[in-house]
Amino acid sequence: MERFAAHNMVRVVIYADPPKEAEAIEPLLRQTILSRRQWPLIQKFPGDLPGFLRYVAGNPYLIMLVAAPGPTGSHVVRQIRQANPAARLVWLSDRQNALDAYGEHVTAFGSLPATGRTLEEVMDACDVRGRTSPFLV
Repeated sequence: MERFAAHNMVRVVIYADPPKEAEAIEPLLRQTILSRRQWPLIQKFPGDLPGFLRYVAGNPYLIMLVAAPGPTGSHVVRQIRQANPAARLVWLSDRQNALDAYGEHVTAFGSLPATGRTLEEVMDACDVRGRTSPFLV
């Protein structure tokens, strides 16, 4: 029962850099979330890393979705993981960053540009029941 209650308290938070990634991902993610009736999307922070870090600091009931390609993405993911080591973290980036994702202890990794199928798979990897593989490229 406790696991079910904690699962229902989970919220999805998006950080994207460049900000246009958030605009592309949000409608696909909303569709995935609504179709599964799992987690409400509550906040997005396109290009606002300080605001994102303040929001996620210490909250274990989050799924943090980061869309940030290249070396900048690796730096951003490291900062986010330091601010919140307990929450689930999804990183959408270039395929070249897949190995970095493993080193940063992300819950799931997917390639940009994200598709609806990619978002379904990474969200499944964040499910407490763990239905799929966490690394998708």
